[in-house]
Amino acid sequence: MKSLAIFGDSFGVDTANNPYPSWINLLCTHYKITNYCQSGVSEYKILQQLKSADLKQFDTILITHTSPTRVYVKYNPLHQDTLYHKNCDIILSDIDAASGEFSEACKLYFKHIFDTDYALDVHNMICREIDELTKNHKVIHITHFDYTGLYQFLNLTNFYDLFIKHRGTVNHYNAVGNRTVYEKLLPHIEL
Repeated sequence: MKSLAIFGDSFGVDTANNPYPSWINLLCTHYKITNYCQSGVSEYKILQQLKSADLKQFDTILITHTSPTRVYVKYNPLHQDTLYHKNCDIILSDIDAASGEFSEACKLYFKHIFDTDYALDVHNMICREIDELTKNHKVIHITHFDYTGLYQFLNLTNFYDLFIKHRGTVNHYNAVGNRTVYEKLLPHIEL
C-alpha cells in the first residue's frame, strides 16, 4: 500500500466519530496515511509540520493550505481546552465572539495593526519555502480559501466553489462535499 502524508490545517484533520466519512477516511481505503494536520494553524505552522517530518518516507505529500489572514501565535489561550484547536493560531472570525484580555488584544491588533497586503506577502513567502522544501517529492497542493494572487506558483487545486456549495461539519464539508473532494483528489494521487 502506498504511503500518503497530509500536512495542513483543519481541512485535512482526521476527526473521530463523524456522521459520514471524511475525504481522509475515504482515502484511507487506498493509502497508508500519516496525518500531521492541525485545526486552525497558520501557514507558518504548516511549514513547521513539513520540516518536522522525514518527507522521503512518503510516496505522496498532500498539503492543505490555509488562509493568509490566520496569524501565527506561540500560545493561544482561547482554545487550550479543546481537542482539535489546542494549537490554533488566530483569525478574526475566531475571536469576534470571544471575551477576555487575549481576545480583546487580538481584536485591537486586527483593527489597528493587521495589514492584508503584508499578510498576503508573508503567506506567499512561506508557500515558496514550502515549495522549495518539497520540490524533490510528489506533492499535491489544495485549499478551499479564495484569495486572488495567492498560490500562483503552486500547482494548486482550489475547492472554494465546492466549499460554498457543500459546507458541513466534517472537514468543513457535508457528505457530498467530502465524497467530491475524495473523487477529485484520487486521480492526482494515483498519477
